[in-house]
Amino acid sequence: MKIKHILIAGSLVFGSLSMTSCADYLELQPTNAQTSDTFFRSSTEARQALVGVYEKLRSDYNGAPNSTPMFDMAMGDDAYVGGSPDGNDMAYFQQMSKFQAQTNNEAGQAAWNKCYGGIQRANTLLANYDNIDFTSNESDIKDQYKGEATFLRAHYYFELVRLFENIPVFTTVLTGDEWKSIEQSTVDNTYATIAKDIMDAIPLMATAIPEGEEGRLNQFAAKAELVKIFMFYTGVYNKSELPVLGGTAISKSDIISIADDVIANSGTTLATNYVDLFNQSGNYNNEVLFEIPFANTGSGDWGDYSYGNILAQMSGPRSHSSTLLADGWGFMSPSRELETSFEANDLRKSGTIVYAKELIDLQGDVYVANYNFTSMHSRKYTTHAWNLASNEPALNWAQNYHYIRLADILLLAAELNLTSDAGKAEGYFNQVRSRAGLASKSQITLDDIKLERRVELALEGHRYFDVLRWSNGQMSNVSSELDVTNYVLTPPTDNNPSYINDNGDNFTGDIGTAETYNRTFDVEKRGFLPIPQVEVDLHSMLKQNAGY
Repeated sequence: MKIKHILIAGSLVFGSLSMTSCADYLELQPTNAQTSDTFFRSSTEARQALVGVYEKLRSDYNGAPNSTPMFDMAMGDDAYVGGSPDGNDMAYFQQMSKFQAQTNNEAGQAAWNKCYGGIQRANTLLANYDNIDFTSNESDIKDQYKGEATFLRAHYYFELVRLFENIPVFTTVLTGDEWKSIEQSTVDNTYATIAKDIMDAIPLMATAIPEGEEGRLNQFAAKAELVKIFMFYTGVYNKSELPVLGGTAISKSDIISIADDVIANSGTTLATNYVDLFNQSGNYNNEVLFEIPFANTGSGDWGDYSYGNILAQMSGPRSHSSTLLADGWGFMSPSRELETSFEANDLRKSGTIVYAKELIDLQGDVYVANYNFTSMHSRKYTTHAWNLASNEPALNWAQNYHYIRLADILLLAAELNLTSDAGKAEGYFNQVRSRAGLASKSQITLDDIKLERRVELALEGHRYFDVLRWSNGQMSNVSSELDVTNYVLTPPTDNNPSYINDNGDNFTGDIGTAETYNRTFDVEKRGFLPIPQVEVDLHSMLKQNAGY
């Protein structure tokens, strides 16, 4: 049974997981189920608890949309936030896009709640693990469940630290008033704790997940994320090694070996056709190392119990319906800079961007132009017509999120080997280019890899974090990459009346006011979001991030 079906059947959340304090970021619902004292007895219950840890991965609409690509959309340079034409839609993302996020930012709070919810679930399962009675023939799953829970805890902490930087870290169940004494961890300690969890998890996890349980994570997913963690930490903080709590730091040569292992032994292969990653063949594609499942359940619940991919609904064009795309909310309008980053004949461009002209030709009429309209929409996670649910479609897009693909690791491995083994770096690099229909390159540079990552992974949630890590801790480098000044509206490519609305707006060019496309990176904030103010107010030990 695929993990998505297990999640739909219902994950078990325990009353003992909820804090007795008013600490929002640790509070889980519902609270009227069994307690850990009576629950953790058998492998069946261990599995149910593990599913509860997994369940938070897809919790992308819990008060506000908050999946990783949404933060990348807002703060990166591959897309504009978009939304309703007045520019007021989801103001928290609009503010974020100008690097003016408020301390009550709803998307930040939702991500904070999601991740700490997952952490507390993992902590509760692991704290009770020795009480679970696994039978003599269940030694494999005993290790695997523990490994998966440990890795997931590390994943949630990584999501938090790269968004908020200065976060509380705890690996035990907090009871009573213990939350009051929790302080923010140092950055080095946070990453050391994450690395320890992953290094502990890897030998416990399976090398392959049994058929029918797609969505569970194996040790190659853990190794792949460890590569990404190493690259982010060493890049943002200009370090040479990733610390491991109580262990030996992970060096560049170590992480190269780990990346090589993922590439050679994970069993993943590049999809033959790039577009198959995001069409009807996309879910559980063999290229994906870390997949987050979503499903169409017909749910009409706008809370945290919706199982559809909210990113898809956000990305679709407003008031449009055709054989290609259905009605969406008009977010993630691709930038002109992204558009021009693709080389001629790059097969990925048509798999990444769909033009308004194409949609109007299909629909026969114009639709509603979103804020900061660039005449383009995402063609990846979006309102694919073939995926349209019959009931509450906005909440039921059954398109999985490919968090880590093999192409991502190939390009990171190319970057890691660039100065030590140029031939190896080029081999990894050119595998990705070849799939895109492009000629191989020799004597590649870091700039070549940066560009290749941009077009390969566009609109998937990686670009902003890449820009941060390539800064080597110099925020002026981030500013020079992300600032938009003196924007000039791109004129229409076709003046046929069929592409012009009643206001005279031509959908084959930019629509809006040039000034609204400009933005300036705030170097004082260093690219991180504010600690949610409600947490600072509740917990006197927490300190707000710089610049807020």
